[in-house]
Amino acid sequence: MKHIIPDYSFPADLHTAIEDADFSMLEAHYADRIARYGDFHAHSASGGTSDGGTTPEEWLAAMPELKIDFIGIMDHRQVRHMYLDAFTPERFLYGTEPVMFWNEPYTACHYLMIFQNLGDLETVLERYPDVFDYEGGVEGHFVYKRIDFARFLEIGQAVQACGGAFVNAHPMQAIQCDDINYFDFGDRTAIEVIYTYSYPNPLNPHTIDNYQLWLKMLDAGKRIYNTATADAHGAPTNTGINTVYTQAPICKEYVQRLREGDLNAGCVGIQMTLGNSNGFVPMGGTIPYANDLTLCLRVADGHPLRFGAPTDYRVDIFSDQGLAYSVPLSTLPFTCAIKAQNRRFYRAEVIGIADGAPAAIGNPIWIRND
Repeated sequence: MKHIIPDYSFPADLHTAIEDADFSMLEAHYADRIARYGDFHAHSASGGTSDGGTTPEEWLAAMPELKIDFIGIMDHRQVRHMYLDAFTPERFLYGTEPVMFWNEPYTACHYLMIFQNLGDLETVLERYPDVFDYEGGVEGHFVYKRIDFARFLEIGQAVQACGGAFVNAHPMQAIQCDDINYFDFGDRTAIEVIYTYSYPNPLNPHTIDNYQLWLKMLDAGKRIYNTATADAHGAPTNTGINTVYTQAPICKEYVQRLREGDLNAGCVGIQMTLGNSNGFVPMGGTIPYANDLTLCLRVADGHPLRFGAPTDYRVDIFSDQGLAYSVPLSTLPFTCAIKAQNRRFYRAEVIGIADGAPAAIGNPIWIRND
């Protein structure tokens, strides 16, 4: 089973498909939600210390043509982009991309702090004067200081306590360290796995590195979500698409789905639930093991500019022990279901048949053994 790079394969962990499965739990969870596309990590030309080449106004003008619904402007060392007239929470996300220098090991880490509400970013910056030396106010800048890793993790906990999301930005391209634990920012944080996607030649070397890092983290028992990004500093682009199912096109919902892990990196939507008559959970959730758990999967809503013909892809479902189910994708929407076994987690992907590159990487559903 070719995947990501030549001769890279997963062990078989074959599961049984369920004919005439009941998809009501999946349909109930995603009812009234619409697939929306966007990138949680981009930059702008907003003045001050911003280092992007595109103004927020230019982002807004380009988004309809690119068929993207939201962009996370994560400018460095400042908050001013969130207070510009063009900034609207229907299109942009509240947040920033600091850089942290750890005392041990000697390394630099880029990370995202993304929030549901205006003002939450300043709340976190003000709470850690020894870390950011935040000047305050709309034009307020902050700096990057050297701290220890434990102090850094406290910042992540503060972000989550404010309802925000904490993301390891381009992890293998920034952190110069062999210890996998220094890539782990805590349960229910995320790392950027897909690093630009451009059909029909989607495979980026950074994606290979970041994807394999994520697999190692999952194998080590870490509960980390994944996202995609183009980390755009220049012209607006849609090569770092995430597919998020929300009721409203608003920052608060996009960030909430990221906090929950109920989304997928990539340019086609993955919907997945795991449960039985006693209840179910979606991607990002955890459910107690029972012998009658059913995993239901739906693939739909390919991005009109980034997703090719469905027949160019297949759907793979993985457990922590290997490839559980694989089937060619013939049309959208596509549904399937399998009987779950006693595993640590399940996850799904949509893979290009010709090159093994991911068009979508879903987040896991974990199983708890009480």
